[in-house]
Amino acid sequence: MKPFRRTQVITIMAACAISVAFGQQPPQPPQEPQEQARQAAADAREAARAETQAAREWSQQIRAQSREFAQDAVRSIEDHVWTGIGDAAVLLAQDILPKAPIAPMPPMPPARPLRFKFDSGSYESGKSALDNHNYEKAVELFDQVINARTPSTRADGAYYWKAYALNKLGKRDEALAALADLAGKFPQSSWLNDANALKAEVQQAKGQPVSPENQADEDLKLYAINALINSDADRAVPLLEGLLSNPKMSPRLKERAIFVLAQSRSDKAHEIVGRYAKGGSNPDLQLTAVQYLGTYRSKESRQLLSEVYSSVSDVNVKRAVLRSFEISRDIEHLAAIAKSEQNADLRHEAIRQLGNIRDDQAIAALVSAYSSESDKNIKSEILNSLGNQGAVKQLIECARKESDPELKRAAVRRLSEMRSKEALDYLAELLK
Repeated sequence: MKPFRRTQVITIMAACAISVAFGQQPPQPPQEPQEQARQAAADAREAARAETQAAREWSQQIRAQSREFAQDAVRSIEDHVWTGIGDAAVLLAQDILPKAPIAPMPPMPPARPLRFKFDSGSYESGKSALDNHNYEKAVELFDQVINARTPSTRADGAYYWKAYALNKLGKRDEALAALADLAGKFPQSSWLNDANALKAEVQQAKGQPVSPENQADEDLKLYAINALINSDADRAVPLLEGLLSNPKMSPRLKERAIFVLAQSRSDKAHEIVGRYAKGGSNPDLQLTAVQYLGTYRSKESRQLLSEVYSSVSDVNVKRAVLRSFEISRDIEHLAAIAKSEQNADLRHEAIRQLGNIRDDQAIAALVSAYSSESDKNIKSEILNSLGNQGAVKQLIECARKESDPELKRAAVRRLSEMRSKEALDYLAELLK
């Protein structure tokens, strides 16, 4: 050990004197660096041991709670067996309970499909309110769709869901009135089959008080459907297919069934999703199927989406297909629609989705669409998409060829936001 210097000794003695005067312990001589390092390492090891022990105790607690939750889920399903799915759901839920020592997962909340906003934010917000059991808010939101100044293409669906929410609130007469409005105002609606099934349910329950057991029954079915996600596809897929074809099952349950099928790797499950994407049911179920079809990113699913796009007239479904093309990175079909679609709004949507795909092929498709496009708003969207892609050379090319002053300014404005030598050189060229 190295001897202390004179100044260090004097400092320590002074500190000792002060400490004694105030009844404190005298300070210890400073530790050597090696001793300090050893002490720090020892402290770190002790802290690590404490954290490991705490983590072990926490993990044991979670395992115990998870096992209890999963067993409760099985008991709940056993107590509420329902036609067509109850018995099989019990067996599948039991299969989910792993054998010790692996802890089972706790029951998942009911699966909720993604909500795309198409022509009316109030419509999708109303469905989200249904998911949250806020039925009074749902009625208010669907009324906004029904009474919108510009008629909504989803007004018939809004009448159905309004009636659904009113029935949940026990307002049977109002629910029947909403269903009558749906049938009277939209005699060709794809919602009529579901509306007739709901009408029979409401009439059967008319005069009865709202039952908490009935309210919870649908949620129990949602939990059972969600439990099928990780189960044996050979057993789950036929079960879900039967649920989809059962007219007594609500569209809300059927949407969850499509969601679960979309998670499966089974070819049969994909075939069912594709079938509903082509239509034949209510529009919401078709939109849900189209939405998930894009997640497969296969050649077959892209071709099927193309067939759906060309076979339907519903603008909402076509928009959903365009967004699924973007999810599946289908530049080829988006580029073709961006150039050939007669509906300007859909061409605009195709351009927007192309702009979301960061790829040289997408940039080339945008430039090609710009040269053949005549709509100024769509050309402006193309310039924005090129700017988002960082396509400096292509923006400069468009700006050089553009004769419309407004569009030329739009291109220059996007170039001015880019930190690029090429962009700065072109801007300097304009000042000459």
